[in-house]
Order: sequence, then structure tokens, then C-alpha cells
Amino acid sequence: MLQSSQNVDIKKNWVIDAAHTNINFAVSHMVISEVTGTFKEFEGTVISSNDDFSDAQIVVSINAKSINTENNDRDNHLRSKDFFDAENHPLLTFKSSNVRIEGNGILAFTGDLTMRGITKSVVLNTKFKGRAVNPWGQLVAAFKGTASINRKDWGLSWNAALEAGGFLVGEEIELTLNVELNEAK
Repeated sequence: MLQSSQNVDIKKNWVIDAAHTNINFAVSHMVISEVTGTFKEFEGTVISSNDDFSDAQIVVSINAKSINTENNDRDNHLRSKDFFDAENHPLLTFKSSNVRIEGNGILAFTGDLTMRGITKSVVLNTKFKGRAVNPWGQLVAAFKGTASINRKDWGLSWNAALEAGGFLVGEEIELTLNVELNEAK
């Protein structure tokens, strides 16, 4: 006799839709301003058996050379050994280790973020925005995640003192991710 399917754990595989996802950052510049940027090349997968993603396992890889702040000189400096050292450390990675349900569709994903060969734990506070079927019949899910990290924790420590006080580049980086996932076939 067949058992009830209620106890069967059905995991769904999802992939990041790069055309509908962006990974953005902002950092203080000269104490009074802010510079923003994005990474243009990345990929990732999510595995979850719960419709609300409360058991999701996330793996994301970002090409460090794909950083874009709309200024070639600054982007090349960010790729250099002063910052990402993209030649020797071409990937930034995030791998989730835990998810905590905060309520109202908010999930706190704890995971390991690796940059420049240094791995530190971070928490990505994420709003699950829902699911929908796109015009081509594919199931999609959307999220908006935020985190604040100190760049010096990953060895991104270059800076210049300002004559009036303070430093050229702030230490805190604000990350904002707008992610759309496609259910893998």
C-alpha cells in the first residue's frame, strides 16, 4: 500500500535569473558623500522544500572583475590588490548555513561570505516578495536582501586620510540584492 505523500520532503531547485537580479553596494566617500556600484556577473542556486523558503540552502558566486561603479579608473583600483585583488581572488562567494524566520515574510540568512580568501559569517536580512508564473509558464520567486559589512574584515583596507579629518573611503558597506529565481527544470 502507498504511504501518504504528506511526509515526503520534496526539494525544489532554483537558479538566479541574472537578467532580473542585481547585486548592489554603497560606501561612504569623503565622509559626506556616497559611491554606489554593482556586480555584473554572478550565478547562484537555491534548494528549498518549503514554499516560504524557510529551509533554503543558498550558494552564490560573484565575479570580482565584474565590479562596476561607472568609473573605469575607480573600478580598476577596486579590482587591484588594494581592494578585491581580483587577479588572485576572482570570486566572491556566499554559502548559507542557517535561516531564521523573522515573520512578515522576512528571513534572516546566515552564511559564509568569502572575499580575498577570507571567510566571515554575515547575516542577509531578506524579504520574500512572493512567487508568480512568468508569461512563459516558468515559476519564479523574488527577494530583496540587505546586509551591512565592514570591508576591513575581508582585508579591503586601503584608504587615504583627508586633510579636514576622516577618510576617503568608509569602512561600512551596505549591500542590497534584488533577486529573482527561476525554478530549475
